[in-house]
Parts: sequence; structure tokens; C-alpha cells
Amino acid sequence: MREVAPERTGWRDHELSQRHREWVFNCPAVDLDFVMAEYNHGKPVALIEYKHYSAKEPNLLHPTYRALADLADNYAPHPLPFMVVFYWPNDWYFRVIPVNEAAKAHYKHVLGQCLSEQRFVTSLYLLRKNVLDEEDREVISRLNNLTSKG
Repeated sequence: MREVAPERTGWRDHELSQRHREWVFNCPAVDLDFVMAEYNHGKPVALIEYKHYSAKEPNLLHPTYRALADLADNYAPHPLPFMVVFYWPNDWYFRVIPVNEAAKAHYKHVLGQCLSEQRFVTSLYLLRKNVLDEEDREVISRLNNLTSKG
């Protein structure tokens, strides 16, 4: 019988994580860092796994990411963007790693760049609607506009 990897960080509900490991290898699951479903009017618009900037780069070919991408790609009536987003909490800037084609299309103009909080949040608003109104712009204007510590 193949063994299941032990809990690495202790950040999650340890008891459930440990108990699930007793269900052994043929019942795979993964503890993700911080998955959020972005939504609008009760309908999902994106699936995001947020990772602290110090976390290691994800292997997007791992079955975990393939399963989440499949979930996002097969959402009806259209695929959801699925991305991994690294964040820097002291200055609140973000680096987006698009996982599926829907995310690559939405973030094609900023691939590989760190985004300010203003720019990242703008991208989240635009997942929900095509045009930002004055209230949206006011909220976004109060956010950080840093993209690095430089």
C-alpha cells in the first residue's frame, strides 16, 4: 500500500487532514493554501489559489491543479478563469500565474509582471463587469499602487 504524505504546515484543520490521510492513497485530496471562488450575483467568475510570496512555485501539471483546472474549464455556461496568485502582504502587490486558457486570456497583457493592488483589484472587478463605474474607481483609488519594494 502506498503511503500518504504527512501534513506539512499545520496551517489547516489538522484533525481533518490527519483523518483524511487514514483513508489512504485511493482517496486523494490536497490541502491548498487559500482557494477562493470570486463571484458576482451568486455566480462564480473565477477560481483563485492565493499563495504567500514565500511559498514555492506550484507544479501546474500536478493532479491537484489538473483537477481544479478541469472544474474551472467545465463550468457552464463558460469556463472560469483559474489562477494561482502570489501576494506580498506588507505592500499588497500580486503576481498572477494563469492556469487555464480563460485566465491566460484575461491576464495576457500582464503575464510575468507584479501587479499593484489597484491593478489586481481592477482585474477582479473586470471579471464581473465590462466597465468600472465611479464608485468602483473610488474604491480602487484608495488601494496600494506599489508593484515591488524597489
